[in-house]
Amino acid sequence: MASHKTAEHVKGAMLSDILEDIGVDHGRLVVAPAADNGTVRETAIADAEDDEPLRPGTLVLLIGARGRAALPAVRRLLPYRPVAIAVKGTEGELEPIAELLRPEGVGLVAVPPAMRWDTLEGIAKDRIQEPALNEGSDVMHRDLFAIAATAATLANGHVVIEDPSNRVLAYSPASNEVDELRRLSILGRKGPERYQKLLKESGVYRHLQASEEPVHMAANPQEGLRERVAVGIHAGRRVLGYIWLQEGTEPLAPNTDKIMVGAARHAAIELVRHRNEQSQSLRRDRISSLLSGTPQIHSQAQSAGIDPSRPAALVLISATGDGDTAPGLQMRRGELANVASIHAAAYRPGAVVGAIGLEIAMILPDLDPVKSPPAINRLVNMIVRDARLHLHCQVQAAVGPVVERLDELHGTLGHVRNVLKVLEDTPSINVASYSDVETKVLTRELFELLGSRTRLRHDGITLLCHRYPEFAATLLAYLEFFGDVNRCAEELAVHRNTVHYRLRRACELSGIDLQDPDQRLLAHLQIRLWTHSTAPLNENLEAHPHD
Repeated sequence: MASHKTAEHVKGAMLSDILEDIGVDHGRLVVAPAADNGTVRETAIADAEDDEPLRPGTLVLLIGARGRAALPAVRRLLPYRPVAIAVKGTEGELEPIAELLRPEGVGLVAVPPAMRWDTLEGIAKDRIQEPALNEGSDVMHRDLFAIAATAATLANGHVVIEDPSNRVLAYSPASNEVDELRRLSILGRKGPERYQKLLKESGVYRHLQASEEPVHMAANPQEGLRERVAVGIHAGRRVLGYIWLQEGTEPLAPNTDKIMVGAARHAAIELVRHRNEQSQSLRRDRISSLLSGTPQIHSQAQSAGIDPSRPAALVLISATGDGDTAPGLQMRRGELANVASIHAAAYRPGAVVGAIGLEIAMILPDLDPVKSPPAINRLVNMIVRDARLHLHCQVQAAVGPVVERLDELHGTLGHVRNVLKVLEDTPSINVASYSDVETKVLTRELFELLGSRTRLRHDGITLLCHRYPEFAATLLAYLEFFGDVNRCAEELAVHRNTVHYRLRRACELSGIDLQDPDQRLLAHLQIRLWTHSTAPLNENLEAHPHD
């Protein structure tokens, strides 16, 4: 089997840093390389039977032989002086190899049998290329700082996001509530070594590297440390970093674990996007493409790791505030997208969140048509609750139906948008699905259709609405109360005889007969359309007093 080498040859990482990322349970340094041979520039998976040349600065992952049996292969590799050779086996089994390598300045790493070589190689390659993370786009850093700030707000604490070597990438705004460890981490851009060593020895990093589940660490008053929660940032088998949450003056939120998982998944997306040199505009394009109804949906879904043949649902969320400037609106939408992204990622790793028009769109893939709707409603109510609390504005969300396939989502966009418009007219309702307000949505769509067909107008009713609005309003109330004159008078706060007078004059001026059901229906629709599309009725009444 031929050796397999990384394509990158420019970057480099210290072997000690790579081993920190791997963790002591997955790779233990038996022999340290010489001081002049500690920088790893590439990895090579080499078969024990191969004899391919190696370049300087290589970390060799030796396959095909374990323990003492790997000795002949190691002898063949020595002339190339790799930085280190990783061999599966215990330290005792590898002692003959250690004796061979010590005088040569070549390191030896003992790897447990259960460890996968491709996992170890992926971790090493990430660290070798890691400097690009700090040289890269300001957009990625802004996104990470936004994730840190949002997660900190939702969880009632302070957040630091680190790369695999514990270098600080982003953090939430600091205050006097932070403890000494967090202050030192931010100032030094890396966690204090003494505390990092303590965490490694306690097994915290082993857990974070192996699982998405958060780890809780109790407060340590003697060390001046408050309660902490940590979670790993994972992309497949690779660990891209960690998120640390420190308790503030208030207790951590009850749903802190979900917030941390969602923040980690959201951060993973940003880090992977950065590695793939994708921009925010591509994120917006992804939402647009997934809702376009074109063949692009399938390629976009697959690039996002979504199965386009599985059921999916669309949610639209809006946030409005008084006196918003254009930059203020844009900032609010960005903050709302961060809140939605964290919660959505905790619910579905493949969820896609982005701006579409003035709303935030959330696409939830891989759903169960029967079991998912209640869970989606709970998720959306949580997003709206947190967004209202932390953004201090009106937040409303429209939940679309679960469709059989992702490529059918575009057909629901118009309906879901109309649900949101209905909600905007009903500030007391925060979240609604299409089925909740179906009648109002269909009525709105009917009036939009009538509004676009200007020829569908009765001239007499048009005259009534524009020149005698008080008569039109009385006729509308009469029709909506099924001809109950007493209720109509009560609603309009006038005497019942006034209602009779106005109705008689309305029929005379418009030329309609209220005994004819077709004319009643036409009058009802056209006056409703007038009230739907003009200024508030009281303004019209002041401008056009009745005869």
